[in-house]
Amino acid sequence: MRSSSDGAGPDAGPPHVLVVGGGISGLAAAESLVRADARVRVTVVEATSRLGGIVGTDRSDGFVMERGPDVVVAAKPATRLLCERLGIADRLQGTQVRGAYVYRAGALRRLPAGLSGMMPTRLGPLATSRLLSLRGLLRFASEPWRAAAAPGAAGEDESLEGFVVRRMGREAYDRLVEPLLTGIYAGDGARLSLSATFPQLQSLEREHGSLLRGLRARAATGAPAPASPFLSFPTGMQELVEGLTRALERTGRVAIRTGVPARALRAPGVAGPALTLADGTSITGDAVVLALPARASAALLAPLDSAVARDLRAIPHGSTATVTLAYAAADVPRALDATGYVVPRIEERDALACTWASSKLAGRAPAGMALFRLFFGGARRPALAVLDDDGLQALARTELREVLGVTAAPRLVRVTRWLDAMPQYELGHAGRVAAIEARAAGLPWLALAGNAYHGVGVPDCIRSGEGAAARVLGWLARGVDAPVSGAA
Repeated sequence: MRSSSDGAGPDAGPPHVLVVGGGISGLAAAESLVRADARVRVTVVEATSRLGGIVGTDRSDGFVMERGPDVVVAAKPATRLLCERLGIADRLQGTQVRGAYVYRAGALRRLPAGLSGMMPTRLGPLATSRLLSLRGLLRFASEPWRAAAAPGAAGEDESLEGFVVRRMGREAYDRLVEPLLTGIYAGDGARLSLSATFPQLQSLEREHGSLLRGLRARAATGAPAPASPFLSFPTGMQELVEGLTRALERTGRVAIRTGVPARALRAPGVAGPALTLADGTSITGDAVVLALPARASAALLAPLDSAVARDLRAIPHGSTATVTLAYAAADVPRALDATGYVVPRIEERDALACTWASSKLAGRAPAGMALFRLFFGGARRPALAVLDDDGLQALARTELREVLGVTAAPRLVRVTRWLDAMPQYELGHAGRVAAIEARAAGLPWLALAGNAYHGVGVPDCIRSGEGAAARVLGWLARGVDAPVSGAA
């Protein structure tokens, strides 16, 4: 076991791991560390005044309003497994309505049944949705007879847009896949990497010669679909943060410091690696997990390895803003019978999507009230993410008036911005991350975690934090190193 007194040699006391960043990745890393080894002590350092990162919930006057993600994907087990360990799995709840709409040519049209992720798999429901023209439907129907790309023929790093257009046609991408994709990455499908975002689609084409055949084969042989495709908590996603925090505090081996940014990171020397904090204090440990946005990690690592810092800074990030509005249900002239709607780029509207929060999840609004959440910015219209509150509120009210016919004044408004918070897995991302991991292997006492490497969702962040914990535990035990960015 590594010792914090000399940076090497036999253990002279309980190993101490510094976790920089108190978002989901950092909290998951801390939980994994203290669960795996009863001797480990952890200090979590968070720059802001609260834990959770982009996961956070405002609870006010009977409303439950998310700042960041409102659900997790049920098919990814990391969240449920963590909740079982935390004793809060019984708090997980699915959506109370199914399905969503797409805004198309002035009307809301139901997403077709038979979607596999973002991808349509059945011609009949797609036809009755009226999202595609006859020509677009015929192009989609021809997909199984179109030749698969030879390995490397379409480029080892094909864009998501290029792949879907090549397989399913331009209309299927523009009118269906693109708006759903924007809801995940807030990015530009022409620049997003297929291999970094949905490598399974690439594999299905290679294995089955057709994306549709592959999707249908997977559906026929895979595990049964969960009862609800998405999960959340009765009082919001903040419950996950609260559950993690309670579990860490119960151990008596985790110190949590909030409101103090890390300013410098020193490599092990006579003593172990050390953090200098903004208040002038220094903390020394045996290993470090950097669970920060890529650029924040780059700033700390630049004096130690300029190449790693350069590659971290090269990961582009997008910005989004959300506007949450509450109305009397009587002021909403249409039934809120779905989770909301998405807006294709080709419609040239300001909003990216609108979640009908009070319909999507139970308990989001008091009886007789309706709660909406609208999304702006991203790669499509980045300037809107930094628009002032009044401007964003005006855009949101215009969207609700033109699409849903809501003309009343809102009873409540909340604006949230996430600036440079959404990593963009653009072409070359997988290679860039591989280079970061290869270089960072030269700092074996360090592990990287977060949403910039191997997935942007909450389950991905949990896995990233757990993988980073495994790496530093391996270092402390002089075991085999795991991937430096927490890949599992």
